[in-house]
Amino acid sequence: MSEFPIFTLRLRHERHVVYARQRAREIAGLLGFDHQEQIRLATATSELARNAYRYATGGAVDFLVRDSKPQLFVILVTDTGSGIENLQEIFHGQYVSKTGLGKGLIGTRRLMDYFKITAPATGTRIEFGKWLPSSAPRVDAVRAKDIASRLAKSDSTEPYDEIERQNQELLKTLAELREKQDRLAELNQELEDTNRGVVALYAELDQNADDLKRISDLKTSFLSNLSHEFRTPLNSIISLSRLLLNRSDGELSHEQEKQVTYIQRSAAELSELVNDLLDLAKVEAGKTDVRPKYFEVQEIFGALRGVLKPLLVGNNLDLIFEADPNIPPLYTDEGKVSQILRNLISNAIKFTRRGQVRVTAKTGIASGMIIFQVADTGIGIAPENIERIFEEFIQVENELQSQVKGTGLGLPLSRRLAELLEGSLGAESIPGAGSTFTLKIPLHFGKLPPTAAHQKEEDQTTQPVILFIEDNREATFVYEASLKNSKYRLEFAATLHEARAALKRLAPALVVMDRLIDREDCLFFLEELRTTGFNGPVLVVSVVDEPAAALQAGANAFLAKPVVPFTLLSTIQELVEGYKAKTIAVIDDDEVTRYLVGEMLAKLGYRVLEARNGREALRLIENHHIDGMFLDILMPEMDGLEVLRELRANAITASMPVIIHSSKNLSPQESNLISDMGAVVYPKRKLAEDGLPESLVEIIEAAGISK
Repeated sequence: MSEFPIFTLRLRHERHVVYARQRAREIAGLLGFDHQEQIRLATATSELARNAYRYATGGAVDFLVRDSKPQLFVILVTDTGSGIENLQEIFHGQYVSKTGLGKGLIGTRRLMDYFKITAPATGTRIEFGKWLPSSAPRVDAVRAKDIASRLAKSDSTEPYDEIERQNQELLKTLAELREKQDRLAELNQELEDTNRGVVALYAELDQNADDLKRISDLKTSFLSNLSHEFRTPLNSIISLSRLLLNRSDGELSHEQEKQVTYIQRSAAELSELVNDLLDLAKVEAGKTDVRPKYFEVQEIFGALRGVLKPLLVGNNLDLIFEADPNIPPLYTDEGKVSQILRNLISNAIKFTRRGQVRVTAKTGIASGMIIFQVADTGIGIAPENIERIFEEFIQVENELQSQVKGTGLGLPLSRRLAELLEGSLGAESIPGAGSTFTLKIPLHFGKLPPTAAHQKEEDQTTQPVILFIEDNREATFVYEASLKNSKYRLEFAATLHEARAALKRLAPALVVMDRLIDREDCLFFLEELRTTGFNGPVLVVSVVDEPAAALQAGANAFLAKPVVPFTLLSTIQELVEGYKAKTIAVIDDDEVTRYLVGEMLAKLGYRVLEARNGREALRLIENHHIDGMFLDILMPEMDGLEVLRELRANAITASMPVIIHSSKNLSPQESNLISDMGAVVYPKRKLAEDGLPESLVEIIEAAGISK
């Protein structure tokens, strides 16, 4: 970096300190600095030149311009003294000097744009300066020489004249400061008056924000509880309807079959509405997390083809999937992308009587986006209704409206999910000719892990694969939701043909299969699995509640639909990991508490059993081996303390670990009683506050329940 020297002054006498101040101000003025900056530069130069003369009995002051961007006016003060001790203490404000040493250094560093000091035992070198104003002309060798010549022609001011001038500058500065102080006092008064209004406004806004948050939380909690209360009976209705339609208890008349079909269809529609409501509420409340991972477009298309195949039965439609072969692996939330496309494709099938539904994927390389399109040859949408269809509960009147059912939430939810993935969802349509929905999302969501190939290979080698053979869309959704946070990689097959193909390319750690595929009893496939070389465990999940038949056919375990999520997870863990999980009973009359605690316990690797009151708890203990218990206090028929007394009075259960999990404020007598009977207390509010399995692990270990 080149430099343009302007002037050098040797510090041989005390008056040279005054000359240094004078030259600094003059050069600053010639370079284009305003009056205030000239004073700052002159003051800093005077202070450091005085230090050099006082402590080192001499030195030099060099003035130059450094050709940087922007240019820098540099003043260099050097001496050949003994250096400066305690330099770090000076700059940290810890050094106290009677002579004032240190204040000049600290003050100069604060006033300047640039400051650098080296102070070895052989002398001190201090560089400081300011950036040239943007309005000042550029300095080169010619201009630097011109400034030097102008300085040579100017007369040196006597020290007393310079001091008088300095005093005048100080008086002028004091007058300006007094004027600014008066103005500042006025502004402070205005700000104080304004602040009172702002404080009142903030208080009102805070109150409104708290009210809105409370309302939002209540809404989310209400919808969550509502959906939970609805799902159990709905699953029961769907399962019972399927059981009847499969003639498990005898033949149905034509009219009975029609009625049961209507019941099953209505329950499925209501279940879809509940799911959409809950998903929409979570997105609005900001409680929906994006869980990106690497996956291929062909994988998601294969899964959609299998899931949506039943919707084509009876329709004169072709469902076509086309993907650009050069699309790289995506890094985003596979579940949410699948949910959006599933909504778009099912809508297209509903409103298309003949022709085709074409699903395509291509990349927008320039924008780093992937573009999915779902195009149909259906009835189309009028231009004025294009945006309305993305509003909640809006269903546009059309000729097919009476023949198809919907919630009016699928498209609004899909758009919200697209925005959550940093993308967009739009539509184009020609009435009578068809519609095209376009989903654009980034190829990579958020911060990208190492490499797609490496990550995908690592995922496939480290995550145990579970192959689900299931043709029911609702059941597939349940499996995905139940295991979305687990360490397993899920693969789905909607038919036995797809299952055979999957077994050739995968090495699943577990096969989970429905007994009824396309209304056909598929227990025979268990024998085929063994003959084709699959030696892993098989779990049969079915509405046909005949565990003996499944086990006799070769299954390792059986679960009846609808399956409780944490029961599914704990069963899978037992089969895949190859160990018998400890069993913990959750005794509580509140179903939500049983669900939450049970789900967390299952994630920790425990098998969970439930009971709604004390009497059920005692019957549960008679029929099952229990390794520990979460016990509520306030329950109908028989409270928790009575159960605890019964356990301790029985020789078999006298030492069973018990965790009192209640919202009741325990009295000192109750606390002492619980402690005397060897139980530990874990209040429900503690779980609500922590919300993490770590707190459960601590209390489980404290109770003496080992893994």
